[in-house]
Amino acid sequence: ACRVHNNLESSRNYFTEVCTTHSYEEKIETVKAAKRAGLSVCSGGIVGMGETPEDRIDMALTLRELGISSVPLNLLQGIPGTPLAQQERLSQEELRRIVAVYRLVLPGAVIRLAGGRGLLSDRGRGCFQSGANGVISGDMLTTAGITVETDRNLLEELGYEVK
Repeated sequence: ACRVHNNLESSRNYFTEVCTTHSYEEKIETVKAAKRAGLSVCSGGIVGMGETPEDRIDMALTLRELGISSVPLNLLQGIPGTPLAQQERLSQEELRRIVAVYRLVLPGAVIRLAGGRGLLSDRGRGCFQSGANGVISGDMLTTAGITVETDRNLLEELGYEVK
């Protein structure tokens, strides 16, 4: 099946803090239109942008309401010169808790570790042990990622069947 990617980025409540070019409702309508057209939708967001734990849960609940089965979780990687460059980075333990909550809220989804994973000293091992079961490998849009080979080795070491 064909897949389209359209991250919600955050909760409805926090979205206007990080995006001013379009509305959250437009995001939702785009996801719904893609699904009506028969496309598989990959949608998640970025954590560590200053949102609250409640915002993270709200995003997970919205993804569940939309029936999203492929959910990338990105850890903000502050880039010098951007508005969120100085945002305090989430700890590995906090990211593990976020992944565990997403696993509980979205039990059938593929929770994909994505951007910012290279910032973690364990490269995401703890998050895979907390419920993540997918990965987006390689370089991201604006930052370096982790190689497919490195990811494959880690996942096999953890006992995952790599497809």
